[in-house]
Amino acid sequence: MAAIGRHFLRLGPRTAHCRVAGAGPALLMLHQSPQNSRQWLPLIPRLAGRFTVVAPDTPGFGDSDPLPLAAPGIADLAQATLELADALGLDRFAVYGMHTGGLIGMHLAWMAPQRASVLIVDGLAAFDAAERAAMGERYLPPFVPSWDGTHLRWLWCRMREQLFYFPWYDGRAAAALALDPPTPQATHAAVMDVLEVGDQYRLGYAAALRYGDRHRVAELRCPAHLLYRDEDVLATHRSRLPALPAHVVAERITGGLPALYARIDAILDATLAREPPAALRLDPPADRAPRRRIVDTVIGPLAAWQAPGDGAVTLRLHAPGEAPPRPASRGADAAIEVDLPGHGASAESLADAPAPAQALALLTLADALTPTAPLVVEATGAAATLALAIAEARPARVAQVRLRAPWLLDAGEIARLLDALPDPAVQRTGAHLLDAFQWSRERHLSWPWLPPTAAARRLVDAPDPARVHADAVELLRLGPRLRALFAALLDPGLEARILACPVPLAIETAAGEDHAGRIAALVARRSADPRSKT
Repeated sequence: MAAIGRHFLRLGPRTAHCRVAGAGPALLMLHQSPQNSRQWLPLIPRLAGRFTVVAPDTPGFGDSDPLPLAAPGIADLAQATLELADALGLDRFAVYGMHTGGLIGMHLAWMAPQRASVLIVDGLAAFDAAERAAMGERYLPPFVPSWDGTHLRWLWCRMREQLFYFPWYDGRAAAALALDPPTPQATHAAVMDVLEVGDQYRLGYAAALRYGDRHRVAELRCPAHLLYRDEDVLATHRSRLPALPAHVVAERITGGLPALYARIDAILDATLAREPPAALRLDPPADRAPRRRIVDTVIGPLAAWQAPGDGAVTLRLHAPGEAPPRPASRGADAAIEVDLPGHGASAESLADAPAPAQALALLTLADALTPTAPLVVEATGAAATLALAIAEARPARVAQVRLRAPWLLDAGEIARLLDALPDPAVQRTGAHLLDAFQWSRERHLSWPWLPPTAAARRLVDAPDPARVHADAVELLRLGPRLRALFAALLDPGLEARILACPVPLAIETAAGEDHAGRIAALVARRSADPRSKT
């Protein structure tokens, strides 16, 4: 089976993410809204044995930056996809897209016919003016985190409802769909697609709903196959297409996904037989601008923001169970800001690996991005365990360890915290979403390792709902690996390891983050111990 690699490319001021696999003529695979290239993971291995498969995340979805536009249209997204192909060095390629991805692919093939060897669309949308006006805001209400997490309950119901009615808000019998009811796992996957992009979920949908240039399909100059599965909500749109030239064929597909995939195989084998193999350009630019990177390690791919510079490089590790810092938080220093295993763009990594294995993976990342510069390892909260493990494994590589508010817990407190973590098991009602949100909020209001009494309360401002939501998304992303991650990183012997750290070490904390004054007491002991490095 062909390995599926993940890559970031810088396209001017923005970054695009794509999955790449296989060898042979190039095939671009464009996903539907609000999904991302993860949609194609079951299909890529089928095609990568014969083709160079490139599956990008549409701008604003997955791990691709959005376009700097308030309301990007299909033409804008098609142009962005063409820019990605240019950056990869693809002169010719087949295009396969579904729903929104199909519209993007169709417009791309229309605007650059010499580049597209063949176009395949699974469900080309052809909404009329009345439908576009009627759906509008009703189909795409804003998705804004609420302090009590009720936005998650709405999202769960909305993603279930889209398989009962189309549009999802239209409960009339005329809008009912004869589809298998969604499983809780399928609903959870659909919910996660939206949670990963937040309110931006509306952009792809809105671009498709606004697109009124369906007549372009009759102007295509490359071979095109418009496939309409019987069970697709867009199946009736086939009859809305204009008169088509002989090289553009609209086909009905009966037999579900197996029939669809068989038809795609036949089309690609017939049309790409004479196309040359692709030679992709995947090396990052040799400049000093900040960029997104991803490196394969023994526990899976790790992603990071890299800000090149001179001298020591700061390796920053955010707290586990929290959202990685946004790019805007990057400073001007030479730095590698990591998405911890199981978080952010590193979500496909094995977050339940033991702490020493995670530390070695982080060293692999650092070695790949900056092989010779000394490291200053910064860690927040429970990530202190990883920072110390890095220093213990490679003291000659680490110039300093900096810990911010490390969790100094005893064995009983660790056990209580692990027992109180949200249950990641997917519930039919979506209750697991609210459980993650509630835990994420309440850990700011009380020390999460103490019994839930008044003594555990932290008398602080209520946390920002947007931050609570972002952290809850990370908990949900970790899923069944959540408890194992915390178990791997919570060490009752952390104080002793800090005192014995083989490299210079600094600790900082704010007054409200030092439970029972333990950090202050530890700093005092280190200052009094002549053996401790400073």
